[in-house]
Amino acid sequence: MVGLVRQQGVDSGRDRRQAVPGNSSSGRRAVFSDRIHAGQQLAGNLQQFANDPSVVVLSISRGGAVVGSAVASALGPTTPHFYYVVRGIPSANIPRLSLGSVAGDGSVRIDTALAKSVDIETPSGSSWLMQSIEMIDLEVCREQMQFYGGMPILSEMLQNKTLVVVDDGIESGDIMREAIMHLRHCYGESKIVVAVPVCLADLRRQLQRHVSLVVDVVSPVFVGSIARWYATGVVPSVAEQHALDAMFDGAGADSGFDAE
Repeated sequence: MVGLVRQQGVDSGRDRRQAVPGNSSSGRRAVFSDRIHAGQQLAGNLQQFANDPSVVVLSISRGGAVVGSAVASALGPTTPHFYYVVRGIPSANIPRLSLGSVAGDGSVRIDTALAKSVDIETPSGSSWLMQSIEMIDLEVCREQMQFYGGMPILSEMLQNKTLVVVDDGIESGDIMREAIMHLRHCYGESKIVVAVPVCLADLRRQLQRHVSLVVDVVSPVFVGSIARWYATGVVPSVAEQHALDAMFDGAGADSGFDAE
């Protein structure tokens, strides 16, 4: 079975369609040798941002960090690249309901409408919310500190910038949506560009309503596990492990990639 996916070419001004073997029970053939290769391919579609001093690359997962590192290197030697951790604040009664988010730069977003609907504004509810934020902040800080020896992200680094938000792929989109909502709330004057090697076609159209631009390499009608688009799967290749070792300390370098 053959499925059509879109390979977007920014330089050509139109989409190029590429036939990629689809997946049945036998599985899908990988499109990228690894996440470094994917980042290089993705950077080719981001050349309008090359050597732009306003660009900051933000990677929102470990797999995204490998992709983002390759993207930042290709865009210019001075292009900043950060691992940007964003975690949702789950409701006490409905864990899948996010009341806001906490990020690795210390910023916090609260959805006040949702907070009112679940009585967070009561004294007991407010106390619970503050405790939740503190616990999530500690977790986020620990993970953020693993990147480049704990190099901090300061809010002024992200104000009035072009924020290129990178992951190694989007299937459900929960993490990317959380990151977009957080950045729009905290850095509303900044331009947000979503850049991923693989993005579900329907989700791509949804995200375009909320950001300045969505850039991908392939945009299929069905994604499945993101790991299946990479020959290395969830286990880092030697080159990917070297990239992780250079970016992360401790557990951050030893972990595999998410299998979404």
